[in-house]
Amino acid sequence: MSRHNALPRHYAAAFAALLLAACASTPRDERAVPASEPLPLASPRTGAPKPLDLRADDVLMQAVALIGTRYRFGGTSPHQGFDCSGFTSYVFRESVGVQLPRTAADQFAATSSPVERATLRAGDLVFFQQGRRRVDHVGIYVGEGRFIHAPSRGGRVRIDALSNPHWTRTYKGARRPLADGD
Repeated sequence: MSRHNALPRHYAAAFAALLLAACASTPRDERAVPASEPLPLASPRTGAPKPLDLRADDVLMQAVALIGTRYRFGGTSPHQGFDCSGFTSYVFRESVGVQLPRTAADQFAATSSPVERATLRAGDLVFFQQGRRRVDHVGIYVGEGRFIHAPSRGGRVRIDALSNPHWTRTYKGARRPLADGD
């Protein structure tokens, strides 16, 4: 097992607690997703549709497994490192077979309809505008007001709180790439 796929024990325990809390407070929706969804939503392993909450779990497990991977501008893999949109693209492609555009701005523009901050769900993409011109940062919402992302030069993939003053000030919106067929 490579060091990029191994979960540090404290992250695994924290993630397990987060999933248990989410499962305890949210009823499971076991409906299959219709084949007419705009993004490919089949499990890459079986080809069978998976319920939304299980696909979100797959996304989170893949993302958490990459905690500690170094930041690299333009990076798109655990071996070379990730920038923010390289991280989200890799996680969604590898975990659930969803192809996201390459840049944060393109992911923001192309991914479903806006999601209100109060209705964020695990697996949603959260976007930030740190510069003056357009969306320039993206992460994956994990629940409990937290998101996982590849932060910046010299950083590593990590979990941060949306309530952090920097992220609160630069928050631009959210999108849901895993549609639930409603």
